[in-house]
Amino acid sequence: MILKSLSLTNFRKFRHIETDFPDGVIGVFGLNGVGKSTLFEAVAWALYGPVAARTSSDEIKRAGAAPSERCRVAVEFVFSDNCYRVIREMAGKNQTSSAVATMNGKIVANGAEATTKFVQKLLGMDAKSFFTSLFAKQKELNALSVLPAGERKQLIVRMLGIDVIDDIIKDIRSDIRAAKSSIDQLAVSLQDKDTGRSKKEIYREKIEERKEKIKKLLNAIDSSKKKREILEKELNAVLSSKRRAQRDYENIQSELKDLRLKKEIFEKRKRLEEELRKIRESIRQREEELKKKGTERSRYKGIDEQLKDVENKIKDVDSKLSEVIKKIQKTETQIENIDREMKKVESKKNRIESLGPSAKCPTCERTLGEHYQRLIEKFEKEISENTENRMKIEQNLENYREKKIELDKLKDALLKRENYLRDMKIKERELNIAIEGIEREINREKQEVESKEKELHSMEKVTFDRSYLEETEKRAKLYYERYNRLVEEFNRKQEEIHALREEIKEREGDLKLVKEQIRELEKRIQDQEETERKIEGERERLADLNLLEDVMKSFKIDIISRIRPTISTYASKLLEILTDGKYSVLELDENYEILMYDNGRAYNINRFSGGEEDLANLCIRLAISEMLADRAGGEFNFIILDEIFGSQDANRRRNIISALNLLSNRFRQIFIITHIEDVKQFVNNAISVYEIEDGTSKIKME
Repeated sequence: MILKSLSLTNFRKFRHIETDFPDGVIGVFGLNGVGKSTLFEAVAWALYGPVAARTSSDEIKRAGAAPSERCRVAVEFVFSDNCYRVIREMAGKNQTSSAVATMNGKIVANGAEATTKFVQKLLGMDAKSFFTSLFAKQKELNALSVLPAGERKQLIVRMLGIDVIDDIIKDIRSDIRAAKSSIDQLAVSLQDKDTGRSKKEIYREKIEERKEKIKKLLNAIDSSKKKREILEKELNAVLSSKRRAQRDYENIQSELKDLRLKKEIFEKRKRLEEELRKIRESIRQREEELKKKGTERSRYKGIDEQLKDVENKIKDVDSKLSEVIKKIQKTETQIENIDREMKKVESKKNRIESLGPSAKCPTCERTLGEHYQRLIEKFEKEISENTENRMKIEQNLENYREKKIELDKLKDALLKRENYLRDMKIKERELNIAIEGIEREINREKQEVESKEKELHSMEKVTFDRSYLEETEKRAKLYYERYNRLVEEFNRKQEEIHALREEIKEREGDLKLVKEQIRELEKRIQDQEETERKIEGERERLADLNLLEDVMKSFKIDIISRIRPTISTYASKLLEILTDGKYSVLELDENYEILMYDNGRAYNINRFSGGEEDLANLCIRLAISEMLADRAGGEFNFIILDEIFGSQDANRRRNIISALNLLSNRFRQIFIITHIEDVKQFVNNAISVYEIEDGTSKIKME
């Protein structure tokens, strides 16, 4: 696999960039945080989707990009002599993911999930294996020599993905525990918790008990049916006697009915005759009362004329009273006016007298002098005239008041007369009503007499013997008592038969229940046998799982035993190339200690110089990548080394670059990600990543 080109739009810090990837050693330079590693994260994201990103999907799109803008990555690569192009993007408010893959210009996968599956199948590895195979970091290189041998072994196993066998063995052991637990639980369900006995044996014993109970129930049912047959015969005999008694009772009841009808007619004639006598007597009494009421009514003759005359007189008196009252009110008003006038004159006189003759007139302001006496005399004359006039008016008022008293007395007398006449009128009306009522009752009773006489004439004349009726009633009572005794005996027999039927029904129900219990117990035995079969199946499965655990443990041991010599072989070939034949053997011993041979003798890696130790670590790491690539089909011709220089000096960095240039026949593309600028002079091609003023990043090929 060779990377050809990469295009990013709104991915992480990049607004939009496009670049081609040449062959050889390619340095990717830039300060920390500008997005050097993001370029290769974008390659993995395009190929594998969100699982290859270092953050959640909502953090992949560039901060500050508009909601309508897409996050898009397009990567082009060569694999097995075919040119592939994979485009993956997120769009819309919900960041909906889509992807498409083409091979030599033709679409081979469409859709995010379909594209990921296609890439996994094409490359033969998932995202984790892709990173482990193609990405090498400084901390991994340092760990290879710094870690203790045991931890170094675990690191290599984890990098090669062999630790997944431990997960498989763990799952197998979990299944083994589950199978054992299932067997124990199923075995417990076969035993009775109280007695510890086999449930199957207990169920079989219960079946035998219930079969014995069935025999007893069948015998009891047969006995009850025989009793029922005897009672049914007795019931039929009682039924015949009951029917005869019923006929006798019905016959005498018919005779009683005729006798009672004659009695009813006889008594009804007697009753009608008595009623007629009483009604005729009532008519006679009412006619006498009507005669008395007629005499009394003559007393009220002329009442209406007298009442009308009194009402006219009352109206006349009311009219005269109204006139007298008006005169009284008018006279009282005149007296009040005279009194006010006299008070005014008295007031004026008193004021002039208080001022004296030498005072000024209050009206014209001239001295009163000789006018004083004339004014006093004038006032006294007015007072005298008003007093005389008042006396005359008071005399008239007295006359009016006496007249009113006379009229009031007359009106009272007339009102009393009117009330008396009205009472008489009411009594006359009540008397008329009473007379009308008596006349109606007389007419009604006469009609009733006529009706009852017709009814009496229409009735037949019968003879009635009361003693024979009483004798017949006694015989009917005896027949009724005999019939009731037979009914009670019949009902008792029916109840006994019903009780036997219910008893038979109950025992048949018990029989059905016992049979159902036997079926249920047989089903439980089947369930127990099914549980036994399940236990046998679980035991077979447990044996298979134990065998599988042993196989997987042996497989792990075999794989791990093959790793060490295989890594040593790959690493030795790389070391021979990188040291130009100075060192040709690099191996991991049984304890995973790193040994390098010098003149045919093995030495611990710590014996050699720092630069040689770095080369050995690099060879082992590259050997691991080659193993993974070979396992995937051997089609990977590039590797990415991320910040592998660490704290090494310039000479050691130069030596590593020179050594990597010698691997061009093994890796067509070697990407070195670093923030160390002086390495740039040692690489064939350089890609600079830098940040601009708006916070986004750009790249430049040098």
